[in-house]
Amino acid sequence: MDNSNHRKCRHCNDTLVGRIDKQFCDHQCRNAFNNQNKRDDELLIQETNKRIRKNRRILKSLCPIGKATVRKEVLDTMLYDFRYFSSIYKTSKNQVYYICYDYAFSPIKEVDQRTGQQIEKALIVQKQDYFDKLTLKFW
Repeated sequence: MDNSNHRKCRHCNDTLVGRIDKQFCDHQCRNAFNNQNKRDDELLIQETNKRIRKNRRILKSLCPIGKATVRKEVLDTMLYDFRYFSSIYKTSKNQVYYICYDYAFSPIKEVDQRTGQQIEKALIVQKQDYFDKLTLKFW
């Protein structure tokens, strides 16, 4: 007896034709099914990586030659999300770099010579090899 009439796609429920162990009509149905059935923690990881990648794209666009300084307002306008980064590097002079994969920024404050007000800026750099040599002591 031919069971092919009883085999249905797990996503769209269409009749399957082909291999006996086939579960989906095509790649789109398989991807849609798997995306719908991801666990909540996997979705959180996916969303976090999405935000870090967006931050990286912003830093890269503002730093075409490896190093740049921009006002914080520029990052705000581009919807940079300061809560998301992939790692931290702290220099011996207590300067902190927030790294998004291969780009990083360090918050700096400068005083406007005309007004005397503080200006918040970000020093943006491409990640340096020495960033990876940091040894953290948590305890």
